[in-house]
Amino acid sequence: MMLLEAREPRYRHHPDGQEAVAGASIAISPGEVVGVIGPNAAGKSTLARLCCGLLVPQQGTVTLQGIPMAKLSRRERARRVAFLPQHPPHDLSFTAREVALMGRAPHLGLWALEGPGDFERARECLREMDGLDLADRPVSQLSGGERQRVALARALAVEPRVLLLDEPLGALDAQVRRDLRRWLREIHDRTGHTTLFVTHDQEEALELADRVAIFNRGRIEQVGTPDEVYQHPATPFVYEFLGDVNVFHGRGYARPYEVELFREAVQASVAATVEHVAPRGPTVRVELRAADGGATIEADLSREALQALGVVAGDRVFVRPNRLRDFAGTKHAA
Repeated sequence: MMLLEAREPRYRHHPDGQEAVAGASIAISPGEVVGVIGPNAAGKSTLARLCCGLLVPQQGTVTLQGIPMAKLSRRERARRVAFLPQHPPHDLSFTAREVALMGRAPHLGLWALEGPGDFERARECLREMDGLDLADRPVSQLSGGERQRVALARALAVEPRVLLLDEPLGALDAQVRRDLRRWLREIHDRTGHTTLFVTHDQEEALELADRVAIFNRGRIEQVGTPDEVYQHPATPFVYEFLGDVNVFHGRGYARPYEVELFREAVQASVAATVEHVAPRGPTVRVELRAADGGATIEADLSREALQALGVVAGDRVFVRPNRLRDFAGTKHAA
């Protein structure tokens, strides 16, 4: 049995009547990390709130261990599914230890704590989050990354069945996000928590998740491992969302690293003019303009390959994809 399962849930926002979730089914196994990824306003956060019981689907069901979420009390939901929003609410005057303790009594407060076991669990969660050294510091004195670690300790203190994270790293700068991504994966490998997280960051999802669900306009376009969705995208939307792409003849798709450049015409090549050459560490991005229809083409080459070709801005070259995926007959969910 799946631990958490959303079966064709639908949810329409009021008063505008926009359908934020339009039958997006997803199932999560115990111990699994699933990432829900998609552009802004795709409905990802609405799906997250349906999965933790903060919203009730107008059609379809959300079940936890086979029990409809709607049949669980607010307290039961809070103890079984820990929800961590992008900006966790807590009084900045509280210490990290007090914030972690609050997780033992969701929606009630420190006064509802049950005894020494609560304090020991809160301490253990801070230790799991590498936050014991933060225990006596007020939240107001913590960095953004430290606050997220404390917020995670609070979420896990209740010993939930599922940890649900909505854009957990979205408010942090790029370097802190990279560091916390590695740290979150290490935490999961060590503790085995079942996790569903929402993000618009493709790199974050592909690095952290066991499986990824690509969300678009309230629907899931594809579910699979990070390698499956990247190497074998099911739709043009998935292909374009997960990275830079070139479109040949209106239906053939190729990544920049799948494009070759030649000085002379070769079979199946098209003429193009080099517009810009931009070094990117060990590789170089070459931007070109196709001669036939004026489409922009991007090619990633090694520095050695570029040097061997000797091309510069303004040169005429010939372009050929060495791998082309054809989505003829597939509806483009733009």
